[in-house]
Order: sequence, then C-alpha cells, then structure tokens
Amino acid sequence: MQVSVVGRPEPGVAVTGALVVVLPALGAAAAVLLVVTGWRLARSDAIEGLDVADLMLLRAEQRADVTGRGPLDRAAQRLVPVLRRLVGPAGVRWLQRQVDLAGRPDGATPDTVLRRAARWLVILSPAVALFAVGGNLLGVLLAAVVVVVMPLAWLSRARRLRQERLDRDLPDFLDILSVTVSAGVAFRPALSRVAERFEGPLADEMVLTLNQIANGATRRDAFADLRRRNESDALAMFVTAFLQSEELGAPLAPTLDQIAADMRRDSAQRMRRKAARVAPRVTLVTSLVLVPGALILVIVGIVLGSGVDFAELFGDFG
Repeated sequence: MQVSVVGRPEPGVAVTGALVVVLPALGAAAAVLLVVTGWRLARSDAIEGLDVADLMLLRAEQRADVTGRGPLDRAAQRLVPVLRRLVGPAGVRWLQRQVDLAGRPDGATPDTVLRRAARWLVILSPAVALFAVGGNLLGVLLAAVVVVVMPLAWLSRARRLRQERLDRDLPDFLDILSVTVSAGVAFRPALSRVAERFEGPLADEMVLTLNQIANGATRRDAFADLRRRNESDALAMFVTAFLQSEELGAPLAPTLDQIAADMRRDSAQRMRRKAARVAPRVTLVTSLVLVPGALILVIVGIVLGSGVDFAELFGDFG
C-alpha cells in the first residue's frame, strides 16, 4: 500500500521560493549599507584615509586640499572663478608661464596665485571700504596694488631662487655627466644616473626631459622644451651646445667639460657684477646712517668746547 503525503512541496520549489524571498532582502540590505557608507565617507575628513608617509609625499597645495583650508582660504577660494574671468584666458596663460618658470613651487597652479590675490583682497576689504566711504582714492589704489603685487612678488622670488640654483648646480652636474660618459656609459643612462644623485630643480628638469624622450619625443624636441621651460642662460647654453655637438658628431665628454668651464667663468663674472652692484648700496646705507650721527657728534663737541653760554644767548633772544 502506498501512502502519499498531500501538501508537501518538492525540494526544488522550496529552494526557489526561499531565494525569491531572501534575495530582495539581501539587495535592500546591501543598498542601505552602501548609502550609509557613502554618507559616512562624504561627511568624514579625507585625511583619515592617509597615513603620515602619504601626507609627507604631498606638496603643500595638495596637502592643504587634503587636510582642509581655513575660513580665510575658503572665502578666497570662492573668489577664484571671478578673478579668472577678470584676467581672461590670456592672463591665465601668462600666469601659467610664470608658474612654470618658477618651477611650480609646492605644486602651485594659476589658481594658487589667484587664491593668494583673493586672500589679500579679503584681508584688505575693510580698509578698502573705509577708504571708499572717506573718498580716499589713493588708499583704494594702494590696496589694489597690494592685492596684485604680493602674489606676483612671491612668484617672482621663487622664480629667481630657482634660476640661481640652476646656474649654481649646472657646472657640477656637467662635470659628473662628463666623467660618466667618459667611462663608457651611453648618454641617456648617464643622464638618468646623474639626475638620480642630484636634488633640486635641475634634477627635476632632467628627469622630466628623460620622461619625454621615453614617451616618444625626439631628443631635439625634449631638450628644446627644456630650454623653453627655463630662463637660465647657462642651461640654454648647455642645450644649444649639446644639440650642435650631436648634429656635428663632436665628442660629447670634451664638449661637456668646455661648457662647464664656460659656465664657471660666467658665474664668476656674474658674482663680480653682483658685488659691484652691492657696493653703491653699502655706500648709501653708510651715508644715511653714519654720516648724520658723525656730524651731530662733531657739532655738539664744537659747541660744548666753545664755552658759549646758551642761557645768556637765549635770554638775549627772549
């Protein structure tokens, strides 16, 4: 006799029914979890995902973007789009050129320069308002000059220091490169090896040039771009002599030695010219500070030594 069980579902049907119920619940739970995680990440500080080593690798501008800016910088940041529209595309390109010549200090961009100008504008805005209410046009003009000059002065100083360091490091760089090439190493590996041993803007420029060559640029185009990115006369001389040596087939090591010697001679001449310009400044400071004091000392000594009775003299005038 067979006994049949009525109402018990088959195993496959039961599993399918369970999945129909469980899968939507798991999907809803995953969606809620993703929403909560995204909200937490949006509300959290970006610095939480970086350790100390990662922060040390970031430049100043990038580190400020990660760690957050102060109220003054946030107010200045809101004015950056307005300033970009005021200076126009030509002004932005000029700022980019100046930033490139300065070596992009701390990861600077044209927006960095505009943010510094906006910061000075926010700082001086109360004074500008007072000058405008009082009708002091000169004060308003001076505030506008400060807003424009201060960021450009910072950029100009960084640019000047970078070019000076390029001129100072290049002769030693060429000497080491000449020795490396004379030892039988090819030019590109020798340039890469010497650049790894150096620090500063010169090494950065050489590494960038090598990267351009490795990514398909010709040697002439890469070194011409190196000359375009910098205002250093010594570096331009090196690029010109190197390209001429490559075209004419002259030996590279003697050419590098000759360029290094010429650069040291030019550097000595620049130092002498700088010392000659400093001498009149020292004379001017001496004249303005020491001469009046010496004159006062001499005149007071003469007057005191003459025995003049000032009480009687001023009494007669009275």
